[in-house]
Amino acid sequence: MLNKMRISLVQTSQDRKSKLARFVKSLNAQEGVDFSKVQLIFVDQGDNRDVFNGLDERIEFTYIKYERCSLSHARNVALNHVNGEYVGFPDDDCWYEPDVLRQVLGFFAKGCAGVIAKGTNENGQSTNNFPDNARRLTLYNHCGAISYTIFVKYVKSITFDENIGVGSPYKLSSGEETDYLINVMLALGTEVYYEPGIVVHHPLSDKGNFEDNEVKQYQYARGWGYILRKHHYPLSIILRSFIRPMGGIILSLLRLDTAGARHSFCLLKGRIEGYFYKIQKRYLDKTHSIIK
Repeated sequence: MLNKMRISLVQTSQDRKSKLARFVKSLNAQEGVDFSKVQLIFVDQGDNRDVFNGLDERIEFTYIKYERCSLSHARNVALNHVNGEYVGFPDDDCWYEPDVLRQVLGFFAKGCAGVIAKGTNENGQSTNNFPDNARRLTLYNHCGAISYTIFVKYVKSITFDENIGVGSPYKLSSGEETDYLINVMLALGTEVYYEPGIVVHHPLSDKGNFEDNEVKQYQYARGWGYILRKHHYPLSIILRSFIRPMGGIILSLLRLDTAGARHSFCLLKGRIEGYFYKIQKRYLDKTHSIIK
């Protein structure tokens, strides 16, 4: 059954060749999977073509040369070329354990709409608030799902909201994967499961393409605030999202921790701004070329 199932992996990057090479190496090392049923779609916003010269030739490789754009837009470009029944979204700096795709396809063979892996760094530290035990997701509890840990059934009509995510023209720099996952669950039902035995590695957060971590956290908070309103999250979750950074500000000030207080203030400010933000216009499409 597993050998009959096709999965497409959507990836984009600007110029992080060494990290991409690590991902390619981990993809080549996948065990118990028919590589002819695996597709890697890469949207190149830099000059990374040579990194994939070592990709296992049995893997279907779709290379798209593109100008720099937002993460959500790049993923939407790639989604137009998906050939698989299922799709995943590896970051350019993540890498897989050897049994990731085999386990993921095993879940799909049972009829699941999706599976969420656990994210850890190179030392085994969790990269988000992942539970210790396997469980089924609910519409508003995604067990810490981050883009590179998400594998779902492909629905052609569902795309990423280009108003949000890294590179957002509105500085709503997170939430695009949450938005995508919720839309898949609304379309297919909540047969999506978290399995901590499936491990995808990713470095712990750094500033990435942002000026500094404070700017990153602020813009990520704006994205989360926007998602809270867009998907009508329960009042309890909305209040918690605002009250926690308020408490963080107070506790940090009591400890004379100005850096901690500033961090909590950035989260609170960003979430409030994102929650009440109204989009004025849509992000425009761009041209691209494809090389098989």
